[in-house]
Amino acid sequence: MNKINLESYRNNPSACIHFIGCEGAGSRPLRKIFDQLGFQTSGSDLTLNGHCRENVPDTAQLLVVYSSAVTPDNPEMLRAAERNVPCIRRGEALGLLAELYPFVISVSGTHGKTSVSAMIAYILQKNGLEPGFLIGGTVREWNESGAAGNGKIFVCEADESDGTHTALHSEIAVVTNVEDDHSWNFAEPDQLYRNFQTFAQQGKKLIAPPIPLLEGHPDYRKIHDPDEYKHNEKFKHFGYFSRIDLKIAVEAVTATGLLSEEDAENAAATFPGVARRMQKHAQHCSFDLYEDYAHHPTEVAASLRSFRELFPGRKLAVIFQPHRYARLKQYFHQFAEELAKADKIFVTPVFAAWTGSADVTAQDLVREIGSHAQYISGTWEEMALSVRQNLQYGDVAAVIGAGDIQKILEPLKTMTASYPDVGVIIPAGGSSARYGEKNKLFEDLNGLPVVIRTLLGIAPGLTGEKKIFMPVPESLRNEFENTLRQYLPPEIHVTLVPGGKTRTESVRNALRAMPPEIKIVAVHDAARPFITPQQLSDCVCACERYGAAIIGHPLTDTVKRADSNGMIAETVSRENLWAVQTPQVFKRELLEEAYAAADRSGQLFTDDAALIEAFTHTKVYLVKGPDWNRKITFQEDMISARQFFSSLPGKE
Repeated sequence: MNKINLESYRNNPSACIHFIGCEGAGSRPLRKIFDQLGFQTSGSDLTLNGHCRENVPDTAQLLVVYSSAVTPDNPEMLRAAERNVPCIRRGEALGLLAELYPFVISVSGTHGKTSVSAMIAYILQKNGLEPGFLIGGTVREWNESGAAGNGKIFVCEADESDGTHTALHSEIAVVTNVEDDHSWNFAEPDQLYRNFQTFAQQGKKLIAPPIPLLEGHPDYRKIHDPDEYKHNEKFKHFGYFSRIDLKIAVEAVTATGLLSEEDAENAAATFPGVARRMQKHAQHCSFDLYEDYAHHPTEVAASLRSFRELFPGRKLAVIFQPHRYARLKQYFHQFAEELAKADKIFVTPVFAAWTGSADVTAQDLVREIGSHAQYISGTWEEMALSVRQNLQYGDVAAVIGAGDIQKILEPLKTMTASYPDVGVIIPAGGSSARYGEKNKLFEDLNGLPVVIRTLLGIAPGLTGEKKIFMPVPESLRNEFENTLRQYLPPEIHVTLVPGGKTRTESVRNALRAMPPEIKIVAVHDAARPFITPQQLSDCVCACERYGAAIIGHPLTDTVKRADSNGMIAETVSRENLWAVQTPQVFKRELLEEAYAAADRSGQLFTDDAALIEAFTHTKVYLVKGPDWNRKITFQEDMISARQFFSSLPGKE
């Protein structure tokens, strides 16, 4: 194909550049830049207007730009071939675009090129230089990942996966690192390395760490200490690999001669980050939720190291989506080795990206990692629920992958919703007579007292004071105070109130202590330590609709009624029979009405829902919950609870 004269298309009403796959992450900003520079463009995309022959403009002078997802049998590609229209890949169009700028900084590499190119553009813009830029992600403070700028400087990310980075000629070429990722895209694996050499040689200056492959460049400016910023106070809030990317970006900018190192570093220190790269999505009483784009073993290792640095001593739960079967197969054992360093691992199905299957699967990866890994599947809501039920207080949940794994974030964030008008009563005034001499609430359940396990399970969403009320016997008040002080994090506040002679009296004492802003009351057994925030959330949602809700599960065992001698009197139909548990959640005024009526009646109740049934016209809604939301009553229950707790993924 003859060299394309791009200038002949600019400001030419009879010329057009047509983008096939125009809504892609790289094509959309590229088209926008062409528009801003005075080119007439058109586009098609499956998400926009579909692909058909009629989409191809009937102009005298036409250039077609297509994305990697477009196949030769695409009807618009066939139409362009019939008309003998030049068709070029997106990366080749980027190379032509870059030639319109007098100063080009291009960034390639196996890992980190999106972050580094974004950092360079940000530093330049922060210093008033108005660069044009095209990056594969979006700086969190910016609305777009591409803009034309003032036409003098252009910063771009150069894609090595299809070899089109060789189309770029730069004043400054940046190579972050080189590994064999994407080598399967080429007939010869060595072609990937030769392409990197070509890209580097086409830069007048080369910025990169020491890479033997790139030796021989006439102006190779090596970065010998990539983590130089580790002990720099300005960069203490950046993770491990983010500091390395920042160092490379600062070196590239200062190599232009346009900025001093001090000006570049000051701007770099304020870099807000790139979407999907170490991005914080939620901070909650229960866990912190982050996302990272890592999808290669080297990136996973760097990601986990960053999380460990940023959250020392915290448990790390990774939700990982393998990205493409070819990559999973190529690095199967490396993935398993790196992911195994997390405390809990949840692996979703593979993001296939145009390939249907391979010799290895996500389930194989889980088996290779070991017992603290779990395969999850189904809808994103179902997978989020699987994860949420296995997270504990203080966990850092990291959603890692480059496919569509970000779709799990919203349901996970929804599960971290707070309840500003909900209060919880945890009656702890019982004598534990059926358990034995010890009070079961202070017994050890895999490293923590039972009552602490219960509080950590139900506390998320109940931030602030005067939300959790625990009726306790006066004789044990000091022991409860010491236990809460020793084991509970400071942000979880528990108000102890006097316990009564009966459960009814204890709950009533807690109700009287609650501030008026609490409108919904949940009552939960202190000896049910397997409560999860999702169970509370489900009951609160049902209560808001029906006025009262309790959690339980339909009976599956055959039910018999016995006589006074222990003989079977009859078999009871189990249809519509439920075993109910806690939490039991009620609108406050309804519960107070029922308790006032119970006082007048003099009757005793062991179940709060029974009061609602007896003294109000409200019907209690049954929320289906897990059968393992068990209560510890007897010593054998504690043995089973410890065994069950140890069997859960990531539990210790």
